[in-house]
Amino acid sequence: MKILINNKTKINPKKLMSLLGLHFAVLATSIDGFAQSQQTNNPEDARGQQAQVMPESGEPDSNQAGVSVLPAMTITGASVGYVTKSSSSGTKTDTPLVEVPQSISVVTRNELDARGVQDMSEALRYTSGVAVDQWGFEGRGYEYLLMRGFQGLTTSLFRDGLSMAAQELYFNSFITETYGLERIDVLRGPTSVTFGRGDAGGIVNRITKRPNADPYREIELQYGNFDRKRVAADLGFANNDRTLMFRLVTLGLDSDTQIRYPNTGGDRAGLRRFYIAPSLTWQPTADTTVTLLGEVLNNRAQASPFFLLAPDGRRTDVLQGDPKFIKYATNQSSFGYQIEHNFNEIFTARQNFRYMQQDGDFNELFRTDFDPDIATLMRRRAISTQERSTQTVIDTHIQAKLNTGPLHHTALLGVDWNITNASLKSFSGDAPGIDVINPQYGVPILKPDMLTMDAKQEVDQLGVYLQDQIRYGDNWILTLSGRYDRVDTSTKSVAFKDVAKVDAYTGRAGLSYLFSNGIAPYVSYSQSFLPIAGFDSGMNAYKPTRATQYEVGVKYQPAGARSLYTLALFDLTKSNVLTPDPDDPFFRNRQTGEVGSRGVELEARTELLRGLNFIGTFTYHEVTVTKSTNIDLRKMPIQVPTTMASGWLDYSLASLGIDWLRGFGIGGGIRYVGRIFNDLENASTTPSYTLFDAMLRYDNGPWMFIVNASNVFNNKYLSYNDPGWRVYPGLERTVVGTLKFRF
Repeated sequence: MKILINNKTKINPKKLMSLLGLHFAVLATSIDGFAQSQQTNNPEDARGQQAQVMPESGEPDSNQAGVSVLPAMTITGASVGYVTKSSSSGTKTDTPLVEVPQSISVVTRNELDARGVQDMSEALRYTSGVAVDQWGFEGRGYEYLLMRGFQGLTTSLFRDGLSMAAQELYFNSFITETYGLERIDVLRGPTSVTFGRGDAGGIVNRITKRPNADPYREIELQYGNFDRKRVAADLGFANNDRTLMFRLVTLGLDSDTQIRYPNTGGDRAGLRRFYIAPSLTWQPTADTTVTLLGEVLNNRAQASPFFLLAPDGRRTDVLQGDPKFIKYATNQSSFGYQIEHNFNEIFTARQNFRYMQQDGDFNELFRTDFDPDIATLMRRRAISTQERSTQTVIDTHIQAKLNTGPLHHTALLGVDWNITNASLKSFSGDAPGIDVINPQYGVPILKPDMLTMDAKQEVDQLGVYLQDQIRYGDNWILTLSGRYDRVDTSTKSVAFKDVAKVDAYTGRAGLSYLFSNGIAPYVSYSQSFLPIAGFDSGMNAYKPTRATQYEVGVKYQPAGARSLYTLALFDLTKSNVLTPDPDDPFFRNRQTGEVGSRGVELEARTELLRGLNFIGTFTYHEVTVTKSTNIDLRKMPIQVPTTMASGWLDYSLASLGIDWLRGFGIGGGIRYVGRIFNDLENASTTPSYTLFDAMLRYDNGPWMFIVNASNVFNNKYLSYNDPGWRVYPGLERTVVGTLKFRF
């Protein structure tokens, strides 16, 4: 695992409060005065103004004498079935997906429930351009994924439009409980102009469940193989006039996993989790909405899926770790708020804030090499770390809908601040070896006590961005965006101290044309940047990696249909990539590397017939190391599949009109992942594989019972083969039954 040291520092409360106030004060200056000089007559503006608040009725309730009845709140991007028509993730404004000049997928709550999704990897299995499960079974909570061929473990992590991408420590990484999500927005390609620092492949924006004017309530019991037991509840409440709404989402999980230790009588690595997320929305007027969001997630995992190879390269079922020593324990919590105020029909201001922290305590065993005297004995070393990550993020912007002659503008001016603090204490020590032919587990392993790292790091980023969505007539939409970021990084340990300051300009330009039949071709250019820690061979701080992308595509959303079809072709280049310096005696890197990625992605989310939902995806990627001083020059990076395809059908049998079939539903899916390369020279490959999923549902009044099966035929496959050392088996068949009571 890559080690990148980080830091925890104290946040100055006065600085925090002043920045919170300054964000709003600067952007709100002279709004009301300027508004008097602007009037809008664009029919599209009326649609855009309905983003958050829509009246149910213009008449007050006669039974509520003396009570002021406010309009009910409608959730932006509301979905029916598997299709969402709009999202704010692409532009930070409520924009129809067909008008955004970027490849975007939305995984709705309906889809998550229908497929029985348990984690982020499962959630993105039927999404084009995204490869998941590349390390096989992942029972610790890490959200590994590749987007257009680039790793997105920490760089793609976003929640409600705010980064939750902590700096990479040894093990710490913010994780997600998918039961707490309303939907997932996947933005492919560079997105720094909207969200700040990020990698070339894109981001995944997780949208949190929040209160609704029509409260949703359910209690859920779940049981599955590997003795999986889960209890969950999603409870909503609202007062009579819908000015105050509350929601509580919580669950408890106790499960074994597919990780089985040999010669122990069947010991398996376990997973325990507790999650609770309260939220409150206050709508004092029709123009103002305030939402408070909280979350606590405690995760305890013993899964460490590193299977060793024999000296001759044969696969074994021997695990590198030990059930009595391995520990992945994290306590994660967050608090945030979202404020939106409509000053008038022209100006809207929004502020989005979150503070997040995670404390981690980890024990792991790593292999070193085979014992020269005992050929089958793999020597090991024990690692123990204590880690803490905190992140404070605030984004404030003002939206203006203006007209200049025949042009209709939706302009956005914003500023965001992202400060990440992290600390790491790492200890190392000797550990007994393990025989890969006849392993013995449960042997005493002393907790490491030799301090190998004591470091802190702070990353302070301030960004200013400007965007204008310009509409001409009923067909043309030009999107122009620009951004400036300043990133200060401070790293210190017992041995050294370093301060690095970098800045970056990023931009985006996109043009869409809307045909009356729902077809919308587009073309776009976008950029991204990602700061990285460390020094080159000349002891100069690394510059951020940069990415540029050209994309053309077409989206099709037939009027009145629950369908969205997308096709995207892209050419993406990432520069300033680290590559070894052949002249450096300390094996340091220099930034002369480059990786290119180009390909085509197709996706369909549609209701083919009444009650028949369909998802279909196809992905073809050519990812190549175009500049390097290493053996990977003109080769494909490891773990990146060239071809992926998937299809999912969900049919409600009530559509047949047969009484005894009412309430029943069936579904099934197929996933194909092409072969991958295992080494830098592309000399070793892991073969392609195909997996099948299934679902059976019965829905009767407040009760619903659903059974989901993944990898139905229990296909034994490898996700990745680390030549000469380890293998990573794919996910075995899992069957989960869920009983829901809704009221």
